[in-house]
Amino acid sequence: MKKILSCLLIVLCVLSCVACEKKKEENAKANAFELKDAADIVDGYMSYIMKEDYEKGKKLYTAELLKKTSNMPVSDIKIKGFKVTESIEVGNSGVFKVRVARTSMVSSLACLDEYSIKVIQEGKKYKISDIVSSPQKEAFGADIGIRFRDKKDVKTNLIIDESGVPKYAYSKDDKARLYKIMVPTKKFGAINFNYEGDKLAVCTYDKNSFIGIVNIDESLAVMGDASGQSSQPSPNGGSEEIAKERPIGKDLVQLDLLLNCKVEYMTFSLDEKFLVVQYKENTSKYIKVYEVENGDIIPFDFKKDYPTEKFQLVFSSFGEDTMYYEVIPKSSVKNSKPKIIGKWKLDLNTFKAKKI
Repeated sequence: MKKILSCLLIVLCVLSCVACEKKKEENAKANAFELKDAADIVDGYMSYIMKEDYEKGKKLYTAELLKKTSNMPVSDIKIKGFKVTESIEVGNSGVFKVRVARTSMVSSLACLDEYSIKVIQEGKKYKISDIVSSPQKEAFGADIGIRFRDKKDVKTNLIIDESGVPKYAYSKDDKARLYKIMVPTKKFGAINFNYEGDKLAVCTYDKNSFIGIVNIDESLAVMGDASGQSSQPSPNGGSEEIAKERPIGKDLVQLDLLLNCKVEYMTFSLDEKFLVVQYKENTSKYIKVYEVENGDIIPFDFKKDYPTEKFQLVFSSFGEDTMYYEVIPKSSVKNSKPKIIGKWKLDLNTFKAKKI
């Protein structure tokens, strides 16, 4: 009898130990750091900041980071795109590299920054504990051209000036290409970088808006600023050479000439194959999307599905092979179709739209 009881006690002890170990493994697994969950926090945070919903963004901070955060003046340089380029798991934390494209809403200025965002577990929740930003590229209007700064360099280089913009162009709305219209060249408008920093979307404006993409070749900067020269008469007779700065803009892909429209901003898709242009026609907002490589407009007719006399379109964000936008009724139009109003997703492979 005593032997049986001893055996039972041993079995019970073994089972108890096994159960305890199993529970420890389950707890460890439940508390294990998941990089995907941390990535969702980063994506959500950047989406809030892009929408300027700073209060929701701050809710994703750790208590320590929140203490260090102070309210700052609202800037006219807005985030219009972001792309997570790298994610690394370091112990019980994740570090994410994020390329952030910013553009000014009032002048010709664009910045490409890189964020380093650290995510940890605070209790049972994932929280952002640290954010470091470093400048990558900057472009800005100066005189009648756009200049380029690499990272923290003091020296800047010319990307494109008035002479690099075509004098005449077709509107994509002119399907038969019958009317070549004069391009405004005296004033640059909205600009923005792609995430690699080797392309710059530019526009010029004066009643109409010309849109193009400049391919940047930084190696041209080391070839000398005075590679191109012109001559003019000298007061003492003969001629004297005047140095002209060589731009680092290698070539220009012409996209469109929007008639009676002003571009508010432009931003590239995550794979940099497409460029969305948010523009204003009179007081109405609308969008157009172009293929970056050849400048063609995508095979999706926004105006057919959402007539400009009834609706406005506002870009939201890009996802993997998708673009999100919102359809808003015009205040002057009554009885707008409720099935159309709201948020939509466009598949950039099939070019089919779906309401979400």
